[in-house]
Amino acid sequence: MQLRLKEHWKLVCLGVALIVATAMIIVSTLSGSPRSDRPASNSNGPTAEQYVVDIDLSHPPQQAWELDAQSLTDNSGDVLLSMPHSLDSYYGYGSVYEVGNILVAASAYPLPKTSESSSSQGVGDVSLIGVDPESGTPLWERRIGGALSQCSQQNESTIIACWGNRRVIFVDTSTGTLLSDLGTDFDVTGATITGDTVYTSGETVEGTLRTRILASGNTTDLTANFRRAIEPSQEFGSLHAFPSTDTAIAMERGNGDPQYRYTIYDLHSGAERFRFEGDSLAPVGDGLFLTSVGGRSGYVGTQNLLDSDGSTIRAIPIPSSGASRFPSKPSTSLPMFLGDGAYDPSSGDELWRNSQLNNSQMAGTTSAIVAIVGRATLVTSPETRTISALDTESGRQLWQTPWQDAYWVRNGVTDGEHFVFSDYTGIHSIRSRDGKMMWSIPLPAEVDPREVVISSAGDNMTFSWRNHFTVWR
Repeated sequence: MQLRLKEHWKLVCLGVALIVATAMIIVSTLSGSPRSDRPASNSNGPTAEQYVVDIDLSHPPQQAWELDAQSLTDNSGDVLLSMPHSLDSYYGYGSVYEVGNILVAASAYPLPKTSESSSSQGVGDVSLIGVDPESGTPLWERRIGGALSQCSQQNESTIIACWGNRRVIFVDTSTGTLLSDLGTDFDVTGATITGDTVYTSGETVEGTLRTRILASGNTTDLTANFRRAIEPSQEFGSLHAFPSTDTAIAMERGNGDPQYRYTIYDLHSGAERFRFEGDSLAPVGDGLFLTSVGGRSGYVGTQNLLDSDGSTIRAIPIPSSGASRFPSKPSTSLPMFLGDGAYDPSSGDELWRNSQLNNSQMAGTTSAIVAIVGRATLVTSPETRTISALDTESGRQLWQTPWQDAYWVRNGVTDGEHFVFSDYTGIHSIRSRDGKMMWSIPLPAEVDPREVVISSAGDNMTFSWRNHFTVWR
């Protein structure tokens, strides 16, 4: 395929944009929370519904309000931070995210830049702010101080955890109430809340030895259920709980080939289930695992699907990097999408394969899925410059629509019938049952398409870039 210079540059920027867009202003709609009786949410098997709005997307929505950081707080000079991440630094942009039925923002006063950090600034004490998604007005403000790096992104209830160094706090976002402010004897790297249980992970360092820690407790006692230490190691690594699969996964750096060593434990008993050496391992489906070996510089290498005990179910014939965070409101049960195939999430059985599920990019083979709406799994092709719908149950093609900027279709929302997305030229709505383009809104002249994020807030659509966050309905 011959590309003009400008088009070639767009493709080169694609890999960068996928990273940049995640760091831009984003509202994460966490519709449906992981439970022990359902598959874990992951890049290869989305929750049943996500990024769903309650407005009719057959017609262009109208802007309802734009977030003004200065109207959210009485602290003059405060800026919005990148919520729920990077609460200890300011990179020139901010974000909010959705918890329950409100938006949560974080603000702080940026400190002068130092020679040690050219891309970010340190910040003073941080405040969390609850925002009404219908009007954009602040509902509450809670000062949480400093030394906190991030907050939990997936939340089953209105309670969130925020942590940093040896401190964890819990805030009820429905009211802004600080439930507890707890210290730990280990460096905290993550906290997950499921039901009434809090799983906290981290490590202690003594000399050159690192000991990974996993604790289970509640919002007032982090170790009320247990506190486990994984065997010390001199290698960098991590330990995280996955309550939806009843597992804890420890990772440490390998000798280079493969890159990492994994140990999978039963979350509740602490018993070791199996070990794996490779370049990645992630829970998928209903208690299964996807692994890769030989992945370098964006290429996924060889992928295998493992059972809960680590035994190999099957090799993935044509591996790819999985799609993630795409809109989903299906009218049928969802398979796992791995490489160019659809698989049963419980058994790992192959259901169907279609080469249109994958795109070959300069950075390697990636998933072509951009949304699942009704019975249609929507995929794009940069090569043929088309948007196509595959039947989710059979894999057969339902329709195909020519689209010049198909290589740039990314993020978006759905109302269950339409898919609204952004590309290099604007915001567009396509009907899932027949591929008809319903409407388009050009991007403002000052907007960099690489920074645009279309997402959801409450029942409404958001259009965000850099320091601008707008809600449409």
